[in-house]
Amino acid sequence: MQLTELHASVLLNMVPEIGCIRAGKLVNYFGNASKIFDSTVEEICAAGEFTAEIASKVLKSRNNIDVDKEILKTKENGIEILIPSNRNYPQQLLTLQDYPQVLYVKGSLKNDDVYSVAVVGTRKPTQYGNAVTEIITKDFAKLQVTIVSGLARGIDTIAHKTALNNNARTIAVLGNGLGKHYPPENRKLEDKICAQGALISEFPFDYGPEKFNFPRRNRLIAGLSLGTIVIEGDEKSGTLITAKCALEQGKDVFAVPGSIFSKVSTGPHFLIKQGAKLIENANDVVDEISLLADWLKERSKSAVIESQHNEFTILNPLEIKILSILDDSPEGVNIDKLRKSSECSFGELSEALIALEIKQKLKSLPGKVYMKL
Repeated sequence: MQLTELHASVLLNMVPEIGCIRAGKLVNYFGNASKIFDSTVEEICAAGEFTAEIASKVLKSRNNIDVDKEILKTKENGIEILIPSNRNYPQQLLTLQDYPQVLYVKGSLKNDDVYSVAVVGTRKPTQYGNAVTEIITKDFAKLQVTIVSGLARGIDTIAHKTALNNNARTIAVLGNGLGKHYPPENRKLEDKICAQGALISEFPFDYGPEKFNFPRRNRLIAGLSLGTIVIEGDEKSGTLITAKCALEQGKDVFAVPGSIFSKVSTGPHFLIKQGAKLIENANDVVDEISLLADWLKERSKSAVIESQHNEFTILNPLEIKILSILDDSPEGVNIDKLRKSSECSFGELSEALIALEIKQKLKSLPGKVYMKL
């Protein structure tokens, strides 16, 4: 009896000798995963780069691996298994050469999660790194931008927690199966993420956190995000693998500078020397990613229309305060001075500036300068 496409995809993903690239070649050659297991050793070898030994293991896996048990365990634990043909499979991952044939998802994925940024860094951050992560993540949370990270100790954990504490969505990509909990101290955090985002893994349910899993995980962190922000890490840090993946995928890489006396500043400083954008706040990132900036403007415009019934002249207290500051400077005011004078966060300021542009109360000039119209 022919396997369903879901069963065949999960089974193929559980064959140790078959990674994402090999699985993709087989699926492309046969047209779908289910036909693979009704083929012969010769036919699998003809798909390219497969020895008779590997082909034989693929076919024998149908009897050697209990795929029904795997799928049942996921259902019992509230996990959805996605394959590329599913409508809610993250479409941005399909641009990867080695996109996963199977994704295990606990929680929910939403259409607007495509407007996300990755926040990654060292497992042993400094007090400065902790503070920067909180500030930048909080600013993105106020803009309702989804935060993607890897649930590792340190910067990743702080990014997830800050997003949750500020009612933003967050996605954690794991280097192990969802049946394992790593690091163990983040078990409760996993549950909170599921309620306000999603846990994602390409590894089978009971697969442990092996060291070689994490580079694979890092490519998905980059793949799910419009840009990757690096906050602390040395030059041998796995964080730089995420940055490399982002560059290979044609994504923007951003780095927060640190002290020249700190070892964990060497990673971000290396990236900056290689051309990564030096950032100090979330607004620096939005300025560089036009897709994100356009989405924020459109969403802000829609919110203004809905809340004010097309009365674009109505201003909130922060918008009134900003215009008052601009009144005293006909030549315009830099965004840093605006933030300091208005005594608000970059996230709040960004929302207000976008709204005022839509209401045609001000215009932006080069150098992040804003002038009242």
